[in-house]
Amino acid sequence: MSQLKQYEMEIKELSPEQMKHRVARHSELKYPPDRYPDSLLPGNERKNYLVVGTGLIVDGGKEPMSAIPISEGFQMSYVEAKPGNGPKLHNHDTNETFVAIKGQWRIIWGLGEKYSVDLNPLDVCSVPPFVPRRFINLTPGEGRDEGLLLTVQPGNVAKVEFM
Repeated sequence: MSQLKQYEMEIKELSPEQMKHRVARHSELKYPPDRYPDSLLPGNERKNYLVVGTGLIVDGGKEPMSAIPISEGFQMSYVEAKPGNGPKLHNHDTNETFVAIKGQWRIIWGLGEKYSVDLNPLDVCSVPPFVPRRFINLTPGEGRDEGLLLTVQPGNVAKVEFM
């Protein structure tokens, strides 16, 4: 017979009013077109929506561009892009995990973009820290112009270096 170990954790109560600040509606998400230096270049055009985290501050450092601006050890973003588009090769000091939501996506890694794997909807690829990576949308998904990719990074602010 197994025994359940009991942990002493602080239990919190949140009211519906408090919890509404931790809900993001996709239809209300915002993104800055120039979030990354390559975001507007042909072949790199994409929309990066920071959904959870505080890694993106706009308006002179006053307003987080996140739907849920919390610092709880991770960031989550959506990326929308038309086929053939995605960021240039870049590097992070953190892991970056990708989940294809709509359409097919190619995750590319290594100097010289030597390796790749294609993701179908709900497939996941996790790239370790300090491994150069990029991604491109291959197909948008049925009835769509843009594919949808979910990205998750540990830490409150990931450093990025474009190659």
